[in-house]
Formats: sequence, C-alpha cells, structure tokens
Amino acid sequence: MTAARLILASGSPQRERLMTDNGYRFTIIVPDDSAEDCGICTTGGPAGLVTELALRKAADVAAQLAEADQASIPSVIIACDTVAECDGAVLGKPSDEDHARDMLQRLRGRDQRVFSGLCLWPIGLPDGNGSPTTHLAVTELHMDPISDDDLEEYLSSELWRGKAGAFGYQDRHGWLHILKGSESNVIGLPMELLAEQLGILEIE
Repeated sequence: MTAARLILASGSPQRERLMTDNGYRFTIIVPDDSAEDCGICTTGGPAGLVTELALRKAADVAAQLAEADQASIPSVIIACDTVAECDGAVLGKPSDEDHARDMLQRLRGRDQRVFSGLCLWPIGLPDGNGSPTTHLAVTELHMDPISDDDLEEYLSSELWRGKAGAFGYQDRHGWLHILKGSESNVIGLPMELLAEQLGILEIE
C-alpha cells in the first residue's frame, strides 16, 4: 500500500460530508470555475459530459499543485461531476429559481437517472506520476408526483441551489426512491466506486 494524501477537488459541502462520514482524511482544493465552463464538452451525452468535466476539474487542481511546487508530494486528486437526466434532457445546476422550478416540474412523477463522473489523478507517487482515470456511476430513481405547494415550499427553502436537477436526495426524504444504484452517487459522490478505485491504486 502507498501512503498518499487525498485531495478532494470540489467546493461541494455534500461531497465533503460524504468523504468525512466515510472516514477519509483529505484536503480540499477547489477547481477554478473555468474548469466547468467548456461549452459543448462532448457529444457522448450525460455520461461523456460528467466524465469530461471530472477530468477537467482534476487537471485544474493538478495545475494548481504544480504552480505551488507541490506536485512531488504523493497525492491522489479526486474530482467528480454530477448531472440528472430525464427523458433525454440533461439537468445540471439550476441558474435561478425559475430554472429550478422548470427542472422539478419535469422530474416529479417521473423516472430519472443520476450520472456521476469520477476522476482519480495520482501524482508524485514513488513509481512516478500516474495517468488520470475516469469512471462512471449511474443511479436510477423515481420522484413522487409532489404537489405544487410542496414544490414551492422546497423552492423557498433554497436548498436546490448548486444541486444537479435542482434537488438533493438528502433534502426531502421520501420524495425520491432509488430503483437501482448507489445512494451516495445521488448525493454527489459515488463512495462505493471511489473505494474500489482507491483499492486498485493501493492507496492507504
């Protein structure tokens, strides 16, 4: 096993909480906003989009480490990007309340999928810098046909801000039902996939 610091390339409080709750010790370095500003990153649909954006986030943090002369410290950068998809429409983070309302109206009473792209980028390891790898997690869900009053109450809470599909699984227990896949993936970081990939890298 190789001792390496884990670097979470994210400013998401949900991802930070998942890492903490699962017993990981890690450092947070937030990628620049430009890492997500790539126009049409891919023609590969939501799966291609999230893996491409996760790679871009990891690359941005790798560049930050190089600029700070920290690229020789054994580390693994962990980056993730998540979107929801319903009937072929990709739903990222809403820009405002009206956008969030449109997303929730689309999702209620419907099946949906949550895609997360996970990138692990080892740097400064004893056997040399490793290559970044990207992985995909998909969770299938169903949202209850919530009422207009419930929808507006949730919007007024502003919990939708910064969340793909304008909704957090942890916000209103009972609205979303997992049909297949990882619960942590819906919150924003597929912990089972992360543990598996860290195991392959033999990182402790």
